Amino acid sequence: DGRARTSPTPDEIRLQAYHALSTRITSLYWFNLSLKSLVQWRDTLAQLERIGREIRLLDDFLLKGDAYEFKRLSNPEGKLDWDISSVCGPDAALLFALDLAYTPDPEEKVFKFGPPREARWTFRLPHYLSDIADVFRVDSAGTYPVDWSREDEGIMIHDQASKVAVYIASPDVNLKSKIESELQSLMEEASALQFDPGRDDADFEDLKRLSKTTESEP
Repeated sequence: DGRARTSPTPDEIRLQAYHALSTRITSLYWFNLSLKSLVQWRDTLAQLERIGREIRLLDDFLLKGDAYEFKRLSNPEGKLDWDISSVCGPDAALLFALDLAYTPDPEEKVFKFGPPREARWTFRLPHYLSDIADVFRVDSAGTYPVDWSREDEGIMIHDQASKVAVYIASPDVNLKSKIESELQSLMEEASALQFDPGRDDADFEDLKRLSKTTESEP
């Protein structure tokens, strides 16, 4: 039998987006994410909002930076473990770790990810970023301190992670507070729209009505 779910799961959407962003592809094509499918699979809405906010938060780094390094890592048993990559700009580096230890669910026919697990990654950096002063993890909800240390040609990060982990490494010790301020502004901007169909049932009903209207248009 085929897959019952015709749109990607929220986790699949997140991995799809970051496999592109982590290699500095700045234009995303969402497969099977029409307005009709968004209404059918409401659980995707919050994830799309989350990814959109993160892209806006990181857009300056992505646009000014260049893809620097990519590694595909295996665990001691030889199974795929992580893809790690970097986008390095003039003032900071975006560091990505993407989980490859997912498994297909034979019943639902979707990919499933495990809980966060301990990981250590070494990221090589260009010489002009040899004076890194701060490394932190970032997502749509905030920033988080991480255990990191300098290596000969870059840094090593020790963290608990699954699915997608995004880090910023910078010589600027004040960058974290700037990112937090920008994130707060993005949250306030979203709140000002007063439209949240992923969480508000009345807004979701409005989205469903809009979907039916667009379906009837020639």
